[in-house]
Amino acid sequence: MTHPPLAPAAPTDTPTAPVAHEEQRVAWAELFFDLIWVFAITQITTTLAGAHSAGEAARTVLLFLPLWWGWVGTTLVANLAGSRVDRASGRMVLFGAAGCGLLVSVAIGQAYGDRAILFAVAYTVLRLVLWAVRGALPGVSRRLALEPFAVALFVSAPLYLAGAVLGGTWQTALWVTAALIELSSPRLLRRRLAELRFETAHLPERFGLVLIIALGETVVATGNQAAAGLLGTPELVALALAFTLIVLLWWTYFHFGAPAVRHSLEHTPAQSRIVTDVFSYAHLGYVVAIVLVAVGLKKLLGHPFDTPHSLPELLLAPGVALYLWGFCYARWRMFGAATVQRVTAAAACCAVAAAAGLLPIAVTAALLVAVLLALNGFEIWIVRTGRPLPLLRLPRGRAGGHDEPGQGPAAAEV
Repeated sequence: MTHPPLAPAAPTDTPTAPVAHEEQRVAWAELFFDLIWVFAITQITTTLAGAHSAGEAARTVLLFLPLWWGWVGTTLVANLAGSRVDRASGRMVLFGAAGCGLLVSVAIGQAYGDRAILFAVAYTVLRLVLWAVRGALPGVSRRLALEPFAVALFVSAPLYLAGAVLGGTWQTALWVTAALIELSSPRLLRRRLAELRFETAHLPERFGLVLIIALGETVVATGNQAAAGLLGTPELVALALAFTLIVLLWWTYFHFGAPAVRHSLEHTPAQSRIVTDVFSYAHLGYVVAIVLVAVGLKKLLGHPFDTPHSLPELLLAPGVALYLWGFCYARWRMFGAATVQRVTAAAACCAVAAAAGLLPIAVTAALLVAVLLALNGFEIWIVRTGRPLPLLRLPRGRAGGHDEPGQGPAAAEV
């Protein structure tokens, strides 16, 4: 990646050709930063796999929310920094954020016990770093204002700290409150984000990479379980189903969805809508969904033809359903309509989830594979034959993007 010269060149009378805009690419330091979040997702998956009740599962998912907003905040700051992120100072910021993320991740297993204070303090330092760096960027207002970065530092972080000190029921209540504030502030304060201009190649690549991280966790969870246990015919069948399901999840996002997201970010007059609704919210749903799938696949390899006896064994179908509903939400927020095939597929996965308690886990996995195969096969056929997308039109409100539903490159699918 090139850097601007340290000093301006001497003036010259020779006219210079206009410089073409160079797309911002993901920096190596950002990829290193992502390694910490690989570990974080592994910690969340491992903890969730050991949950014995819906309450324990919900409290584990709650721990992922500050991690998610820390990753999103770092990504947005890196995007706004442009080429500066690959300078020594930018790399040091990313390494500092990664160190905070590592401490938060290490604390996950005992976040409601002995390591609650470590979790809260490390997260508070991360938010302080992001708030300070954002305010120092050129073109960003330095005045203290009610915007998502400030809310996270001055409202949510103190709630995490107070909850960690008090412990017990107070900890859960305060951490839920902090998470809800962080979850709602990008939406409620979207006008503050509207003041910022984001580079349109970098963000889609970054959020695509975080899905790769999550999908990688499904591979690791599945592979570790297969490597540690027996590997007879039932386990080989389960492994084949698991791998096919992972490939189909990748295909569902990256074959059609990712190009549509970039198109929308490039052409919408209000980038903050895409950054908030599609990147921050929809991708949060995607990652949580993939974590649920990872837990379900791990249980699939352990007992492929047993009926579920615990909550983690029931998470596979809800995870796939949430993943597909995320696409319906994202397309509605971008273009005012969801595609009929993805709504239908999501509803079918909900039906599978409702029956999953009565079915062997391998049968549930096979049904989900069949749904995703049908969905992706139908979408390939639609695109290749040039037929219009069947759309479920919803009230647009302020959700519409640049193109009308079903028109332009974004109609390829999301």
